[in-house]
Amino acid sequence: MKAIFRIQLAVCMILAFSGVLYAAESGTTEKKPDDTDYCVACHEGLPQPLLQRPAVAWKSSIHAGEGKKCSLCHGGDPGVNDRIKAKSRLANYIGRPDKKTIPGFCGREGCHAAALDQFRRGPHHTSVQKDGEPGCVFCHGAHNVSRSSLKIITAKSCSSCHPADYSREIVSMIGGMDRSIAGIDAGLNALTDKHADVTVMKERLDNIRHLFNQMVHAFSKNEMASSRKIIEMEITSLESESKSKVASMRRLDILYIAMVTFGLAIIVGMSFYILVMYSRRKK
Repeated sequence: MKAIFRIQLAVCMILAFSGVLYAAESGTTEKKPDDTDYCVACHEGLPQPLLQRPAVAWKSSIHAGEGKKCSLCHGGDPGVNDRIKAKSRLANYIGRPDKKTIPGFCGREGCHAAALDQFRRGPHHTSVQKDGEPGCVFCHGAHNVSRSSLKIITAKSCSSCHPADYSREIVSMIGGMDRSIAGIDAGLNALTDKHADVTVMKERLDNIRHLFNQMVHAFSKNEMASSRKIIEMEITSLESESKSKVASMRRLDILYIAMVTFGLAIIVGMSFYILVMYSRRKK
């Protein structure tokens, strides 16, 4: 019986070991997927600095930060470590797009459709159709794509087409609005942390942001004249309301601290009194 048991155990061990070898050879063991962006890896290793720059710039972009790859705009297959296959027609490789098509490309469904609708309302869209500039990449960057912010709109970039005084005035106006919106947002976040109901105020702020983004993307004189007054009035009203609420919350905080301090003082005083009375009785 012992001999039979030993034979059975040996057979089981051989079968188990064979199964492990088969799984390893056939690739059935679990492997971590390769998430390398070979477009970036390849360009970084090229000897020409001109071809390295797009990859370096892309790594600092908002798109790369969100986990997107070069194929988002250029097509191709970034998961293949082969230049010919990655840039084949089967992989829908685009290469360098025509400047005139970039706004429509950036504003395709699932990307920046709302921004494209706003952009089409202004004179810059007409200019792009004619000369290819100033399109999306003129402000946001081609490879180092930046999120919408005041940093990407400068008097220097605007004055390449517009008078310097006009450019400075526009950039200063946009900067003031941008800082006011950021200040209101910070105030509402502080109120939210204090569990204050600011739902309506946040909806109003979202509407201001929408008008602001529309004005900045359209950049037409008519749009700026009509939207500017509405935005400035709403900012003034919302700033006043949010500051008033923040001040009220701070007063409540001070009152709460004062009450807690007063309560602790009473407790300490009573405790001291009890200890004194107890020590006197003990004597």
